[in-house]
Amino acid sequence: MKPSRQIYFVISIVLVSVFAVWYLYPNPILYDKTFEQDFELDFGGWTKDAQVPPDPNNPGHPVAWEVSRVTSLSHSGQYSVELYIDGRQDDGTVWIEKKISVKPNSQIQANVSFEFYSIDESFNTIAGVCAYAGISDPEAEEDFFVVDPANLKAGWKNYNYTTTFNTDSRGEMWIALGITVFWETEMTYNIDDVKVAIT
Repeated sequence: MKPSRQIYFVISIVLVSVFAVWYLYPNPILYDKTFEQDFELDFGGWTKDAQVPPDPNNPGHPVAWEVSRVTSLSHSGQYSVELYIDGRQDDGTVWIEKKISVKPNSQIQANVSFEFYSIDESFNTIAGVCAYAGISDPEAEEDFFVVDPANLKAGWKNYNYTTTFNTDSRGEMWIALGITVFWETEMTYNIDDVKVAIT
């Protein structure tokens, strides 16, 4: 027996309703997206950036800073990312950042885990380990959240940062990790084995 037109009509209404609800009222958790970066081949789409003060000893120029892949130290493999800044002006933030495509107009939770290396432990807060996740390209120290002091232990330590926010119609977000100066000294730290989970 063939289904009646009434059954076809009901099925059509249900499908249209489901699509309308999905389109107009998206579920806050629509997908899972995870990726890892150990910097073994290249920067993996991460780029370097900084906000640093002018150098009074070199007028017209900012204080020295650098972000580079190095083989002198790693948590796994052969490479890590080294962050350096001349912090003697008691100011400055240096970081790596990456733009990621995500579902537009949705609620996002980003969890970032990474290995961070400090050459020594200090009771003084020499620098802060900072992180950012959001819909704008971070450009200043104020954009970042200080996860913890950078010198909690000598050697590698795992740091985590989690935040929730809403995406806009562009369907993109930014992740950034770095250091921010708290003490008047030159400083070097390393980052490796970054893991990002987006839900």
